[in-house]
This record gives sequence, C-alpha cells and structure tokens, in this order.
Amino acid sequence: MDKFCKICFKRINDNSLYNLIKKENMLCEDCFNKLHAKFIRFKIGNIKGLSIYEYTDFIKELIYKFKGCYDYELKDVFLYRYLTFLKLKYHNFYIVYIPSYYIDDERRGFNHVRAIFETLKLKELSILRKNSAHKQSDHSAIGRRQIKDVISIDETVQLKDKKILLVDDIVTTGSTLLTSIELLKSKGAKTIEILVIAKTKNKRKEEY
Repeated sequence: MDKFCKICFKRINDNSLYNLIKKENMLCEDCFNKLHAKFIRFKIGNIKGLSIYEYTDFIKELIYKFKGCYDYELKDVFLYRYLTFLKLKYHNFYIVYIPSYYIDDERRGFNHVRAIFETLKLKELSILRKNSAHKQSDHSAIGRRQIKDVISIDETVQLKDKKILLVDDIVTTGSTLLTSIELLKSKGAKTIEILVIAKTKNKRKEEY
C-alpha cells in the first residue's frame, strides 16, 4: 500500500535511504530534512529551556496547520525524528503542559500541546489551568504581566522531590512560562526544565 507524507501528502519513496533505516515512515524525505532540530538553549529566570527547532516559516506554518486548522494527524511529526533522544533525556521527569482555555480545546477537539508531547509517554501532571481566553498577542507588555490572573494551579498538589518538564509549543515573551514556573515552585518543585517546539526571536531583550 502506498504511504503518503503527513505534511505535504506526497507519496513516500520506500526506496530512499531514510526509509530503509526507519521502520515507520510518516514523512517524505524533503519534509524529514526540513524538520531538522537546532536544540537551542535559553533561560527564563534561572530555569533552563530547550527549543527543538528554530522558528522558521516552515515550522510556523506547520504549527498553524495543526493548531489553527485542526489537522490532528500532524501531532506525531514534531517529535518524530528525536523521540528516542528526548525520552532518554527526560525519562525521570513529570510532564506539565502549558494549558489552553477549555473552550478553545473543545472547539479544536484536542489540546494541541498535550497531543504533541504525550508521544514522549512521560508521567503527566494535569495541574495548570487557563481561566480565560487570554492571548499574549492581543495585549501590551504591561498586559502580559497580568498573565498571573489567567493561569492557576491545583491547590491540592504537592511537587516536592518531583522533576518537572514544562512544555509548550511556541515561546514568545515567556510570560506564561514564567508565571507557570512560579506556581510550580510555590508547590515545592525544585527541579524544573522547559521543552518547547520553537522559540521566536525577540526584537528586544525581554525581562523575565
């Protein structure tokens, strides 16, 4: 049976070197090569972060098709090339997702961040909540600082001795991540790391 690329829908050439190596192929060779990780390190406060990809036009369009056009089949492609490496790197972490507003998830039919990162098969802690349809792009820098009023945490949770991997799709200002980090620390989390699909390049230095 013919197989087609999940991104561009071109027929996958099973005779390529790439497909001879991979047991399960979901990408054509061109799309496979475009999903080339840079593993860009950054910090928010004193917390280490890792961005898998540069925020290229290709990655931007791919996230839009998945998140904005509800193309659920794309959920597996983001981590596809690096799944083994990431599983090994974060094997003893609990994963915490940056939340979406529940109405957005209901309209989309899935939580886009969870759909991407659940492929890591880490233990999950669903403890953060988004309390309104706040979008950072809709607000000024001052407004973004009020994100603390938008994100909340399960007050019953205790995170002592747990290693937390905080995940998101795109980092822009870092405001949501910073607030989430503060909430996690307030519940006893001592070790927190960040993993994101891509991080935008800031035109000016952000004060996290």
